Amino acid sequence: MSVLRPVLFALLVLTGTASAQERLPDGGIATASGDVAQAWYGQPTARYDHGILGDRVEGGSLVVIDRTGTRHELVLPERYVFEDLTPRLVDLDGDGASEIITIRTDVGAGAAVAVYGLRDGTLVERSATAPIGRSHRWLSIAAIANFTADAGKEIAIVKTPHIGGVLEILSLKGSVLETILPPQSGYSTHFIGSRDISLARAEDTDSDGFFELALPTQDRRQIVVLGFSPGVQAVARFDTGAVITQPIGSFTAAVTAARRPQ
Repeated sequence: MSVLRPVLFALLVLTGTASAQERLPDGGIATASGDVAQAWYGQPTARYDHGILGDRVEGGSLVVIDRTGTRHELVLPERYVFEDLTPRLVDLDGDGASEIITIRTDVGAGAAVAVYGLRDGTLVERSATAPIGRSHRWLSIAAIANFTADAGKEIAIVKTPHIGGVLEILSLKGSVLETILPPQSGYSTHFIGSRDISLARAEDTDSDGFFELALPTQDRRQIVVLGFSPGVQAVARFDTGAVITQPIGSFTAAVTAARRPQ
């Protein structure tokens, strides 16, 4: 028995580790230093045939490792998948705890933003938007940053980036994800089959504490830089000379130059 026990223990540890590490093909692991240390999508499933991200394998569960090393897993009902690659760990409301921001799809009603968190040692849903309303309709999480004077950080999303592309800015208010500015149409932060969830980028170009958002137009031949405080305003617009197929790089220098008097 003294010989078998270490071997059996090692097998149990290896088995548990393999199970814990199961995740989406090409899916990433988000890391942070707060109450949530890691998060990823597990239980890959082919129960949804959209394939907007290049294959038909989506996440069936959300796996979280807290700062004590404890593993938590939230398994979705059969009608949902995480139509996403890597969760995002951000303290949206400034309470010191991380929210886990995901793209969750109802297979009959399309994509939504779903926010999770740890409460009393349990992984729970904090809030979610309504799904778009139709199957095979997706949204891109463009960026998360301090866009407005609203408390905390906001989530910039583009609904149906391949069909009209509607930009919305969401703020977490208690248990509600609220759209806080008028939606803006005509943008595209993704193209079908791409593994880049967002082509957009957020930067504070004038160091005023509020971030601007650079994102492609619907045809992906121009970049528009938008500010959101106060209100939605176009800060700059640039022609690219070609269709944008890669995430936008740093744009602060270009915006600074465009602001200079001619």
